[in-house]
Amino acid sequence: MTTEEFAEITLLVADRATLFRHGLLGLLKEHRPRWCCAESGTLDGVLAHLRAEPVDMLLYDMQLGGQTEIASLRQLRTEFPQQLIVAMADHADRAVILESLAAGANGYVLKSTTLSQLLRAIETVLSGAVFAPATLAGAPCPTTRSAQTEVSPLLANLTERQIEVFRLLSEGCATKTIARRLGLAVGTVKVHLAAIYRALDAHNRIEALAKARGTVLTAAPPRMAESLVAA
Repeated sequence: MTTEEFAEITLLVADRATLFRHGLLGLLKEHRPRWCCAESGTLDGVLAHLRAEPVDMLLYDMQLGGQTEIASLRQLRTEFPQQLIVAMADHADRAVILESLAAGANGYVLKSTTLSQLLRAIETVLSGAVFAPATLAGAPCPTTRSAQTEVSPLLANLTERQIEVFRLLSEGCATKTIARRLGLAVGTVKVHLAAIYRALDAHNRIEALAKARGTVLTAAPPRMAESLVAA
């Protein structure tokens, strides 16, 4: 995926802090001048805007609605089930991030992140993948190697659990299937997938598998392409 593929999108910046909101809009206008950006400082304003004029991407302040962080996100997801949402927050609480992804966020970024990381998050989500803070995936640990499951240095820094997720991914398993087979929550699997995509510099599972074909010694099933679905 290239930046040019997302050269013209519509985006709604929703944040309770006026200075932060205006500052972000200014940066987006400078670095992505062809993006059509709107703003809102209230949840009611967000709802009204999306009802009248849907957007490609919503950057959403998790504390905007004056409700619990997750409640307002669930409200948005219920009314706009197809809307792409990148949640923005001040903290990196693991439980909140996982719950946010499970509640329907397509991505989660910290407000302290760099502009380049925010743009990467937006474009990653637009491409059909999930974006989460790198720290969420946990520190890398050694992986078990065997003649059938050896992985390249590109994947060497993944955790053992992430390698397990990748193996099921390479078998053509959907996200829910991976979660069921490993006994994990769907949101947790999405976090592991995000770590895998980062390791391979990929935006989605199709791209990740294509890049990994030359690095994983086990061959993918012949009908894998038929099973590739969005995370």
